[in-house]
Amino acid sequence: MKVPVIASGSLTVTSLFMIAMSVGCPLSAAQPDDYSVLAINPNEVTDSTAYSAAQPPIQNPNGQPGIATVYTHRDGTRQIADTILVLPDASAAAGALQEARAALGNTVTGGTPQPAAVGTCGTMVSGSSPDGSKSVSVLLFTQGNAFATVEFDGPANDPVPPDMVIEIGQAQDTAIKNGLAI
Repeated sequence: MKVPVIASGSLTVTSLFMIAMSVGCPLSAAQPDDYSVLAINPNEVTDSTAYSAAQPPIQNPNGQPGIATVYTHRDGTRQIADTILVLPDASAAAGALQEARAALGNTVTGGTPQPAAVGTCGTMVSGSSPDGSKSVSVLLFTQGNAFATVEFDGPANDPVPPDMVIEIGQAQDTAIKNGLAI
C-alpha cells in the first residue's frame, strides 16, 4: 500500500472521489473543515498499541469532504485503511456504496460480499488481493450522509478475523454518528 493512496488495489481515495462525483455528489462548502473526529484509531478498539498512523490523516481527500487515514501494525505485516466521505445526503452516500460494491472485484478476489451488521447496508468481503500476495477484507457502509470504507490488509495466509472487522466497523459507525450528530 502506497501512501497517500489509502486503499490497496484500485479502490483508492481517488476512485472513491470519482464514484461520489459520478453519482451526483458535488463538493459541499457547508461542511466543517476538520473531519478528524470521524476517523477511529484501531488501538482504541483493540485496547492495544499495535497500530500506528503511517502519516497524519488526510483531510478532504482529493477535495472531497471527509477524512482518510492508514494505520500500520508494529510488525509491518498488517494495515487498516479508513476512508469516510461526507456527501450531500443519504441518497448520495447510498449511491457511492453501490458503486463501491460493484468495484470490489478490483480489490478483493475469492470472496463473496456478505451483509455486515454495521451502519446502513453494511457489506463485508474477505479474500485476497488480485495478485494473491496478501489477504484483503473490505467493509463498506453508510451512516446518514457519510460513506465509509475500511480495508484490512495482511499476510496471504492470515486474514483478519471477521469479528474484528465488525468490531472496528461498529466503532467507526459510532464515531460517524457522534461526529456528524446523526
